[in-house]
Amino acid sequence: MPDYRVDIRDIRFCLNEYLDLNDLCSLPVFQERGFDPEMLLDMVEQARKLSIEKVAPMNETSDQEGAKYNKETSEVTTPDCFKEAYQLYVQNGWGALPANPEYGGMGAPEIINTAAGEIFTGACTSFTMLPGLSKSAAAVIDVFGSDAQKATYLEKMLTGVWGGSMCLTEPQAGSDVGAAKTMATPIEGKDGFYKIVGTKSFITFGDHDMTENIIHLVLARTPGAPSGTRGIGLFIVPKMKFDASGKVTGSNDVVCSGIEHKMGIHGSPTCTLNFGDNNDCEGELIGDIYSGIKYMFLMMNEERLMVGMQGHALAQGAYQLALKFAQERVQGSDIRNMKDPDAPKVTIINHPDVRRMLMTMKAYTEGMRALLYTTAKYIDIAHHHEDEKMREKCGGWVELFTPICKAYCTDNGFEVTQMAIQAHGGYGYCTEYGAEQNCRDSKITAIYEGTNGIQALDLLGRKMAMKKGSVLMSFVMELNNRLDALAKNEATKELSDLTRAAKAKLDGVIMKFMSLGREKSMKAFVPLINACGLLEMFGDVILAVFLTEQAAVADAKLKAIFAEKGAADEKAQAAIIADNSEAKFYFSKTKTAEFFVKNLLPRVYWREAGIMNMDISPMADVFEQLV
Repeated sequence: MPDYRVDIRDIRFCLNEYLDLNDLCSLPVFQERGFDPEMLLDMVEQARKLSIEKVAPMNETSDQEGAKYNKETSEVTTPDCFKEAYQLYVQNGWGALPANPEYGGMGAPEIINTAAGEIFTGACTSFTMLPGLSKSAAAVIDVFGSDAQKATYLEKMLTGVWGGSMCLTEPQAGSDVGAAKTMATPIEGKDGFYKIVGTKSFITFGDHDMTENIIHLVLARTPGAPSGTRGIGLFIVPKMKFDASGKVTGSNDVVCSGIEHKMGIHGSPTCTLNFGDNNDCEGELIGDIYSGIKYMFLMMNEERLMVGMQGHALAQGAYQLALKFAQERVQGSDIRNMKDPDAPKVTIINHPDVRRMLMTMKAYTEGMRALLYTTAKYIDIAHHHEDEKMREKCGGWVELFTPICKAYCTDNGFEVTQMAIQAHGGYGYCTEYGAEQNCRDSKITAIYEGTNGIQALDLLGRKMAMKKGSVLMSFVMELNNRLDALAKNEATKELSDLTRAAKAKLDGVIMKFMSLGREKSMKAFVPLINACGLLEMFGDVILAVFLTEQAAVADAKLKAIFAEKGAADEKAQAAIIADNSEAKFYFSKTKTAEFFVKNLLPRVYWREAGIMNMDISPMADVFEQLV
């Protein structure tokens, strides 16, 4: 079984040295709850220990065993190893870190939930999907539900006694949510309750044996409702009926008709659910009858950020596997001695191409971590800051960042997992080394919770246009201000200048797309064809800024170590870097930023060149039907 390694040093750096936990802990709500940086970092360390001891050992086993469906009983069973680990997980509050303390949540900052989520997800992605969905479903009820609904459902969901799921997709609709046909018919004499009839597909943990009950959030339309998404409501539909005390009393006519056989995440059941085949399925309306999509977007956006984190976590795990293998695998001689048949053999980490792959993986994973953790900090500020303008500004940035986090981290995360296989050579193709499972598990992240093409269109069509473009412009100015600050630092001036030049290409594409929005010719398709390219450019520029900022922090820390040790010349400094783990860490941060900006960021230029060609050939009628 492959070892699971957590890059706890970089996690701590990102949380506390880069993003400054003191900043969050000074907010009144977290002061009242007694959180301080030391406590929060200890929580992350506890997550690391549990993930290594209990969660990671399940990864290979659950992949091999998989979830199973019994056709005779319509029951779904999860891998046996999940049961004990799940109880430990929920009993220690990991499934409800940022949730409302009034109902059993811990009320911790979202940034700590993201860090812990990365650790647990990297250990076993399939396992963590159930509590993640339950937390998000509970959040919808907490924000939009009635007091009675909160009292009925939240505590049991947040403590893990009951699970939760999200039921949007239908067989005939796919991503076209407005085409949903599931019906909700009012029950006479039972205000707020409806008979639910319909089928939902691709429902993650839609059925399982890990909780007493499963609370489905189901999108459905009522008789006479407007067409499309305007006519859809959101309903709480338990798998099992229960009495006033919460004791299960019998079936609510929700039946799993099968599970998908998948490329990866084998331990997570992906279900087709039939509601009301016997006309005995009851659901309870949340809020306004035609606001279902609005309510569900809260859960969808939470899940999109979680999926982005999955992409990063799987990439990070793959990178750690590749790094360990490269440090241990002896093959070939040093390139400088390649003509000497008697030259000693070396570990493959000494080979330049392996170094290139490892550096690419390191740069992307550390950059994605910075992106995801920064987004989480913005969530905390948006929810809890005393200043309304700060809440509004950061809330807008969260919305802008959400499709970028989801698509950029999953597309590039998958590329990292592929590169990890390549770094292993032939062994990477073999199951016992672990890299191939990370790759298989990773692929789905670019597809579910809205394909990455949909995320790109969301960024282009909705998020960039929010509040007449003011949210976008405020963040563009934020990047400019950050680059100005970095340009004043001798250590980061070059990287700042290079990033600013790349950002100018992004700015040019944004302006071009805005002008094409008024175009009546076929050129209007150019932004739609290139929406994914625009999103990638956004992500590349943001990562370049964040990694360069981290380099500035690391450089200051490194210089402080040199000063403390009295290392005034390059030779003395090199010796300290070689022998001092902290100095080596900070040195690596500066080189990671340099590599990203000089080697990976330049793809912004060829993306911009391709977009500015204004090519619309994909829209031509060139696809012939072969018989």
